[in-house]
Amino acid sequence: MAITMELESMNVMAMLHRALSLTGCALMAATVASAQVQQTTGGWRIGASTGGYVPHSSLIRAADSNDTRLGSGPAFSLDLQYLASGLVSVYANGVVSFGTITLGSSIRPSVVGPSNQVMVTAGTAGVLVAPKDWFGAHLQPTLRLGGGFKWYSFDLAETRSQVRPTLDIGLGFRGVGSGPIEVTAEARYLMSSFDQARLPTRGIAPQAQRQNDLVFAVGFGIRP
Repeated sequence: MAITMELESMNVMAMLHRALSLTGCALMAATVASAQVQQTTGGWRIGASTGGYVPHSSLIRAADSNDTRLGSGPAFSLDLQYLASGLVSVYANGVVSFGTITLGSSIRPSVVGPSNQVMVTAGTAGVLVAPKDWFGAHLQPTLRLGGGFKWYSFDLAETRSQVRPTLDIGLGFRGVGSGPIEVTAEARYLMSSFDQARLPTRGIAPQAQRQNDLVFAVGFGIRP
């Protein structure tokens, strides 16, 4: 068990390292932009990004520490923003991630495939704040505040999909230039709960287990 947890921790750290490396490359690309873009109220922004989805909590905590948990996986996101003012945008965002589930001692032994694949989808909306001139003409920090839902879809026997409300908080940077293309880098925190009764448990009283999920992504935005 200790070896398994150590290997999983190493995999997560490797994914975080790759995400941070991509973030650094995105920020370097943003800072070499040659001219400042002038934003106006009422404009639209369409964005797409890719990165890693990192669940940070167990789905079911077992007394013997053999927890049931989700593994990290690739994530893809689409973002639509409407510039409500020079500082604040209203956004709608969709994230999809493909990971795996590790079954712990609280799951009935009879549970089998077809596979251990899990798809986690999140849909959120809220506001995104992007102050200007804090880091020069071509680099803007971003703060995302919103909420929505998170959908878990399993490929295991005796399991049921579920939809849970989620909080969406994000911090990032946006590189802007004279053209319509922007470079983005962001870390997001998606907090929700997980209904353990949707899994075939044994020996426990199912409850709503808090989930602290992180999304690290780099991408681009287009201002049509």
